[in-house]
Amino acid sequence: MITKLMAENNLEEKDLISLIFTVTTDLDQAFPAVAARNCGITQTPLMCATEIPVPGSLPKCIRVLVHCYSNLSKEQVKHIYLRDAVSLRPDLVKGE
Repeated sequence: MITKLMAENNLEEKDLISLIFTVTTDLDQAFPAVAARNCGITQTPLMCATEIPVPGSLPKCIRVLVHCYSNLSKEQVKHIYLRDAVSLRPDLVKGE
């Protein structure tokens, strides 16, 4: 997810301010921040948290909120939704 998000939005680590990851409570074996570090994001503050366990919400879901410097307008930003997460915001993944 991070690799695709950065590629699609032409981001490099120098553009990142911080990333906040959330996971659903059924994902409890690893921190998403560790995966980001393994992808080369080593100089950016990262934080992990759990989602509110709302009944009926999408299971096994990882989200990331990226704070970054960019010349893209809000309309130009490409939001990345993979697999079942596409159902969360179909309006943002049209044409993928």
